[in-house]
Amino acid sequence: MIKPNAFAKDADQVGYFEPSEESELFAKRLVSAISKGGDHISLTLTGKGAIAFARELYERLLAEKSQKAESNVDNQEELIPKSEVMKMLSVSSTTLWLWNNNKYLPQINIGRKVFYRAEDIQKLRKGNTNEDSGSSI
Repeated sequence: MIKPNAFAKDADQVGYFEPSEESELFAKRLVSAISKGGDHISLTLTGKGAIAFARELYERLLAEKSQKAESNVDNQEELIPKSEVMKMLSVSSTTLWLWNNNKYLPQINIGRKVFYRAEDIQKLRKGNTNEDSGSSI
């Protein structure tokens, strides 16, 4: 069980924190301990401590989200939906499924939607070999 005093450095810090730098620091330490800790954790927080904890979680989520967005911008690829690829290549859904299984044309799943890289489509249209499988299409 993690209690607020689990992170106290001094005897003065034992107990519940008021909303201040100490509570913010506690929330950061608590989130860090939870992320490193096991599956089962019990907490006892005051309302103000819970708000500081929630704020810290929210800030961490925003930071992770912005990092992912930045990495997606850096690695941004043009993705084409499955329906458009079927029209472009004049193939059926089954053919695309087989090509994916044989690694001729790997698909990218985002949620429940299927996309293909524009670069891979162009390679197919030009008749280049797929680098992953080494086979000509």
